[in-house]
Amino acid sequence: MKKTIILANGQFPRRKEALQGLLQAETLICCDGAYNKLVESRLFSRATQLPQVVVIGDGDSLNQIEPPFPTEFISRFTDQETNDLTKAVKYALSLGVERLIILGATGLREDHTLGNISLLACYSQMLTASGKPLAVRMYTDYGFFTPISETVTLPSFARQQVSLFSLDEGLKISTEGLRYPMNGRQLHLWWEASLNEALGDSFTITLDGEGTLLVYQTHDAK
Repeated sequence: MKKTIILANGQFPRRKEALQGLLQAETLICCDGAYNKLVESRLFSRATQLPQVVVIGDGDSLNQIEPPFPTEFISRFTDQETNDLTKAVKYALSLGVERLIILGATGLREDHTLGNISLLACYSQMLTASGKPLAVRMYTDYGFFTPISETVTLPSFARQQVSLFSLDEGLKISTEGLRYPMNGRQLHLWWEASLNEALGDSFTITLDGEGTLLVYQTHDAK
């Protein structure tokens, strides 16, 4: 399966690993105005191999510039009841993608940041061509978000900072491998399970009930 990355129109990635990911992508889907930032970054100026670059949106945020590398512009996703990030995810699914990385979806305007993070719950419920839920993860310069809706064990490292955000109050959450364990706890406010810490190379989250939990893990130890 091709490595597919969506670049949203938030803060352009600065972390070295994220920039390497953009260079190594086979398909790079840009959300409208994010294409401007990609061009301005000159990230591909010395690249020996370019990804397939696709721009999704109505073009209202694009600068009138000559594309400096091969680019396909797609504007058939015209639903005004959703945003360009969701249009990009739907396009990725149309390509047969089963795993998806999102970059550049945070920073700048806080309302866009909150909206994009919350949308991970919706994306993780979308079905791929094989009938499996989409495996999606959102990376920032500081950490990454993983939406889960079932019991999972996630890789970690000692002193990695971990925060849990429940989008469904009825969901009961238990954890093992975190400094501050939870046992069947229901979360009502977003701050309640933030600023936890991994004790070792993995931790387990057990979910009781239906709903989605967003797991945030930092790149670096505290």
